[in-house]
Amino acid sequence: MSTVPGPRRRASEETTAAIERAAIDLVTEHGYDRVTVDMICEAAGISQRTFFNHFKTKDAALLGSDAPMIDERAAREFIVSDGPLLAEATRLVRFGPDQLPADPALIIRRLTAISQHPMLIARQMERLTQVEDELRQILELRLRQDAIREGAGEDELAAVPEQAELVTHLLAGLMRYVGLRWARAAERGEPVADPSSLADELAAVIRKLG
Repeated sequence: MSTVPGPRRRASEETTAAIERAAIDLVTEHGYDRVTVDMICEAAGISQRTFFNHFKTKDAALLGSDAPMIDERAAREFIVSDGPLLAEATRLVRFGPDQLPADPALIIRRLTAISQHPMLIARQMERLTQVEDELRQILELRLRQDAIREGAGEDELAAVPEQAELVTHLLAGLMRYVGLRWARAAERGEPVADPSSLADELAAVIRKLG
């Protein structure tokens, strides 16, 4: 079956990208507080109805539709697996709905815009924290399963939540590292890897650490 998006889906993706570009460009030029949804609609050449079909708020358009999320299928397989925990955990988080924006420059401009406005930084941190909380819960289930499989005692089982938190922070740091590498390469005009290869990048870093 073909995975090439149909005309309607392509049009929707192009509209989403146009809204995001307009929002980021306007905030970069005028500042966060001065930009309105009306201004974004005018710059993107769309109606308010179209805007709200794609984004609920101005902030959502600025933060973008490429929020990281847990891959539910990967999570189910991960919890019952007995393979290498860290390497397999790198595949738990994906960027959706399919991948990061095709335009690397869009990410650079977005990061710049977000970094200049405390409100946007706070909203972005909320999104990342939510994913990290889900990741921690999945890791805790896997670590508990591993501990039981190995005949762990009560003390070892009691340490599982702390271990899950530690691994979550490690993975979150690695994801930020790989994301920054991707963004810096794009900023320098260098070829960048397909965003779907993020898990492979993370696994490579883990192998080096190992």
